[in-house]
Amino acid sequence: MRFPVRTLLPLILALLASPLHASVESEFLRAREAYQKGRMEAFDKAADKVPERHPLTPYLDYWRLKLQNTPAAKARDFIERHPDSPLANALRAELAREQGRRENWTGFRDLYRTVTAPDQELQCLELRARLVENERAAEVEAMTLWRTSRDLPSACDPIFAALAERGVLTLEERLLRLRLALDAGNLRLARELDARLPEEQRMSAGALGQAAKHAGELVAEPSDQRGQREAALYALTTLAKSDPAEAAALWEKHQARYSENEQRYGWGQIAMHAARKHDPQALAWFTRAGASQSDLQAQWRARANLRAGRWLEVFNAIEAMSPPLREEAVWRYWKARALKAMNASYPANMLFARLSQEISYYGLLATEELPPRVESRPADHRVTPDELKAAQEHPGLTRALLLREYGDHANALAEWAYALRGMDDRKLLAAAELALREKWHDRAIVTASQTRELHSLDLRFISPFRDLATAYAQENNLDEAWVYGLMRQESRFVEHARSVVGARGLMQIMPGTAKWIAKQLGLSRNAHAKVGEPETNIRFGTYYLKRIYESLSQSPVLASAGYNAGPLRARKWQADTALEGAVYVESIPFSETREYVKKVLANAMYYRTRFGGETRPLKDRLGVIPPRVAAVPEGADETSPAP
Repeated sequence: MRFPVRTLLPLILALLASPLHASVESEFLRAREAYQKGRMEAFDKAADKVPERHPLTPYLDYWRLKLQNTPAAKARDFIERHPDSPLANALRAELAREQGRRENWTGFRDLYRTVTAPDQELQCLELRARLVENERAAEVEAMTLWRTSRDLPSACDPIFAALAERGVLTLEERLLRLRLALDAGNLRLARELDARLPEEQRMSAGALGQAAKHAGELVAEPSDQRGQREAALYALTTLAKSDPAEAAALWEKHQARYSENEQRYGWGQIAMHAARKHDPQALAWFTRAGASQSDLQAQWRARANLRAGRWLEVFNAIEAMSPPLREEAVWRYWKARALKAMNASYPANMLFARLSQEISYYGLLATEELPPRVESRPADHRVTPDELKAAQEHPGLTRALLLREYGDHANALAEWAYALRGMDDRKLLAAAELALREKWHDRAIVTASQTRELHSLDLRFISPFRDLATAYAQENNLDEAWVYGLMRQESRFVEHARSVVGARGLMQIMPGTAKWIAKQLGLSRNAHAKVGEPETNIRFGTYYLKRIYESLSQSPVLASAGYNAGPLRARKWQADTALEGAVYVESIPFSETREYVKKVLANAMYYRTRFGGETRPLKDRLGVIPPRVAAVPEGADETSPAP
């Protein structure tokens, strides 16, 4: 697909207007293909036909360097000629990496300072350099890096070896990371960490493989080996995921053989997984666990108590979280709600006031908790002609747009992101306006969303395909703002978006769902094949959304959750009694669906502001979720797959 580049440098405008444009494009693409295949002669032949002043000449120079396996001197020459590009940044990173591997720490650090957004390997090399100089802060940062469930590059290993030699990386720290890896299900890392424990502390062979099938045996026979005890706790956790009550019975029987700390952790894991299933027994099990021993436990403790309306316990669970987690908008909001429920209005309003400045789901909810304010929200910034002209003449943005036209989406995205570095709000909004004019919808949204003080809702919440969306929203008697809120979240208006599981188009519809919808609409046998096209996609998506909405108590919360995770799951997550909509959303077990619903409904609020017409508070949109009914009523969820 071709994207017209209408607003570039005067030189490029002249180039595109000339008959030579198609020839230049084809030669550039031939050069790129030759580079990808490692064919130097073919590359030179095509590259020589591209004008020297072409904006993408840096790519030809870079590819030539890579094909020639160029020495560092020529790489430095490239950096001097093209300093402000992601290609130069990549070369600076390569040169720094090479110095780090040679342990030339002075040379490494000089180069490292010039690299934008260094990767994890470079960050570890930088920590090594600082450890060599015995920086105390480097030890602290290295230990923070250690405490993760994620895999780390091999460049980090010497850091941890040095910490072990200094006595900083203790057995307890090793076991802590082992537990984190097991909690996250990263069994590959868990086995690697176990292998590095002292031999007398390691798990038995096959212990982790035994956890799923023989949890009872592992839990019943604790060993003095610390690694084996962690395997037993992992087995208990695995059982709790599927059957918390069975895990609780097993732990009740054998917990006395474990330390007090391990006992509390075990009850916390059982309670956490019970809370994810909305099992009311989770509250009693959390009580037995005492203080939460992980942020995951603390979060689900807060959610379980939210569903039970126990505000003091919600507050206590939030206070037990790590400081960075407590500072996230979600927990600042619920802490304020807990304080308000306990009649601590002043500190609650202080938290609400701070949150209300944020353009987000919690910013909207916080604003609604505050008394009406006299002052109005500042008007959206309007990009001036001069600001737009500067964006059109920005070399990095120019390269990004041209690369996009040439179908090189990876490099186009890298150029665009690199060009945004250090831009103030006015420049960011001008770049977003440029992206919108070029119909690069996702870059318009992402760029406009990076502003800090000046904002533009028109650019954050763009509304392409308006005629189609309005027509099909009206046909299905749906709120147009909600349809746009969902579409923005699904695809960022990338019309040919395709997910890793095969969902297609603006409203991300799976092939099986498209076939089902086409049949329901009485369309021809192959009508579903056009689901990637905007008109068919919006028609099908709005029909499906309406069907779910009608089957789920006409609740936009339930319907949004059902659109993402399936209607049966949305109904399963209802409580036996009526539940505040915001509490239902916060206790959705799937993190992806939980965040999806928040964003869709917040988006809908901003779109309603943009479109005008009757507005209502977000709390009203969230509403009250009715009790779950025992029988499954007739509706789309029995016959139709998820979108």
